Amino acid sequence: MKFFADTACQEDIDYCFAQGVNDGITTNPKIMESTGDLSIGFEEACKAILQRYPNVPVSLETDLRGIDVIKLRRTSPTQVRNVLLEQASMLSDWAENVVVKIPVCDGGLLAANYLAKKGIKTNITACMTPYQALLAADYGIGYVSLFANRMLDSHLLELSGHPLSEISENPNWKDIVKAAKPEFFEQAWTRTLAQISYVAKNLDTSRSQLIVGSIRDPQDITRLVKAEPQVITIPTKIVKGLENIPGLKDTKRSFESNGVDQGHSLYHPMTEYTLIEFEKAADSYRN
Repeated sequence: MKFFADTACQEDIDYCFAQGVNDGITTNPKIMESTGDLSIGFEEACKAILQRYPNVPVSLETDLRGIDVIKLRRTSPTQVRNVLLEQASMLSDWAENVVVKIPVCDGGLLAANYLAKKGIKTNITACMTPYQALLAADYGIGYVSLFANRMLDSHLLELSGHPLSEISENPNWKDIVKAAKPEFFEQAWTRTLAQISYVAKNLDTSRSQLIVGSIRDPQDITRLVKAEPQVITIPTKIVKGLENIPGLKDTKRSFESNGVDQGHSLYHPMTEYTLIEFEKAADSYRN
């Protein structure tokens, strides 16, 4: 396995790399907003990272440029593709090690497919199910990203008898998740790890690798390595809580992935929720 640093702060990246979390860097709009040096502007903040770390893949994310995420499914995929490709062209020109992050949606897959034909690596992100991730892997080259703890939250909702529509319809859905943890936490992790292991196994010989993000606790890493995704991307505060990082990276897959729920749709309420968060963060530097 490879471990990527999930931050845009150069000081934090230096720390992570010194600890062995040194195989790549991932960012997203929220990370850029919270850890990036946006005092110099988005472009210069990204270029500073690329220039300092030229020998590892660096994921930089496109955004939807104001396209309403709620209406995304009803928006022309070609329109979405064109919005993403305009940014992808700019980002990929900044350095050879740029990996262009693309949101998982119909227009995103069209954009990733176009970029793949140009030999430009992508990271199709905000996937919450095996269906989304494996379909995305067919379109792009480089990476697909599953969000572990957001998958976990989805499973907690379902295991406690609530539909995933709570995420979009109930502003207090996180309270439901919190209340479900005492009874369903371990079962939810079992489902999450089985899905991650299933995707990772299917991508072992693919042109795309699985990145697992959305890490909340150091214990998450000791769980996730048993599914052996190709990559885990780790925030600095989690890196500080890890021991024996080389040993963790050498862990072999031991989690069964038979009979997993793969999902059946490119749309997922948790993906929508995540993209809304990203759009709000991108508003802070878009202009």
